[in-house]
This record gives sequence, C-alpha cells and structure tokens, in this order.
Amino acid sequence: MYIIVVGVGNLGYYVTQILSSENHDVVVIDKDEEKCEKAANELDVLTIHGNATELSVLQKAGIEDADVIICLTELDETNLVVGLISKELGVKTVAASLSKVHYQGEVLKKLGIDLVIHPEAAAAGYISQLITSPDVLELSFFSKGDAEIVELTIDDKSKYIGKPVSEFNKHIPGETNIIGIYKKNKFLLPTINTKLDKGDKLLIISKKSKVSSVRKLK
Repeated sequence: MYIIVVGVGNLGYYVTQILSSENHDVVVIDKDEEKCEKAANELDVLTIHGNATELSVLQKAGIEDADVIICLTELDETNLVVGLISKELGVKTVAASLSKVHYQGEVLKKLGIDLVIHPEAAAAGYISQLITSPDVLELSFFSKGDAEIVELTIDDKSKYIGKPVSEFNKHIPGETNIIGIYKKNKFLLPTINTKLDKGDKLLIISKKSKVSSVRKLK
C-alpha cells in the first residue's frame, strides 16, 4: 500500500517504522525539519519537510496515488483540514488523530474522516493493522473515545507461558478483550486455544476505568 503519514512525533514515528517494516511504501510529511531528518536517517521512507495543509506539499508526497493518509499532528484542526483535502483528492482511507472533541459519526463523514484515532488510546502496532487489514478495520473502536489499548508483554516470569488464551481470559476484568497478539513480530487474531509464549505482545482493549487492572496482569 502507498501510505502518507502526516506528523512524525513519537506516535507517527513508530507507526511509520512498523508500516515501513511491513514493506508498505510510506511517505512522511512534517513541518519540523529535524523530525524529517531523523525519519530519513533511521527509516526506509521518503520524507517531506512542509505543511501538509498546502496542496503543493501533498502533491509532492504523491497524494493522487495514496491508498491511505494518517494524520497524526498534535493539532486537531490540522488533522481535520488535511483529511478533508485528502478525501476530496480521492484518498480512499483517511485516518485522523483527534484529542479535543469527540465528533458525531455524521460530522466525521462530512469531513471525510473514515477513522478517528484518540492519541491516549493509540498503540502504534495496532494502528498499522487497523489501517492495512480490512478485517481489523471493522474493529474501529477508536472512534468511541472511552476505550484504551494496552500492550502487555508475556515475560519470562509470566504464569501464562504455555497456557491458552482461554486461561488468560479467566483473569481479565469485565469489558476487556484481547484483540490481537504479536508473535515474533507477526500479528495474529487469537482464538481461545492460541497458546501464549514468552515474548508475545498482547493488544488488549479495555474501558479506561479497567486499564490499571489490566496492566497488573502478568
């Protein structure tokens, strides 16, 4: 897929890193020249120093060919404007980080936003799957705002090593579910029989009020 990432702060950097490692063609846009240089030097991506709200900058990034654009700047207003312009230019999937206001679905549709990412609930690895996998895309709970994703690693002291997911599920709080597992950097959707191994990274969705309990699970 041809993907444009606007904003290469901490979250944008790691999303870009994962997407690039999965062999997607990724272009990064950022107004901060140092961030662009860091991405260019450390990641296998094309970087463009500029303001993504300007049509010329988006065109330089190849917006006409983009399958997805992910707007991850710190400003909701910028993300919304870039998303709207991108949708008008024919980008199929527009994802935008929005932290200030929880917009209604109809409003987002009119603004051209297909997927809302709330920064406080964002896990870079899962965002990459959300963007690139049609099956996972249906789980676009980011638009809810009251959910959070927790990344939990099964370390060498975990009592769940060698146990199935069903055993782990017995100890998680209500309104909480495992939504994915990274095994040796490969993402999979688990079943209750999936065995947990040392080093597995669990992606868990939970109500914000239950997150502290989830983090205590080992």
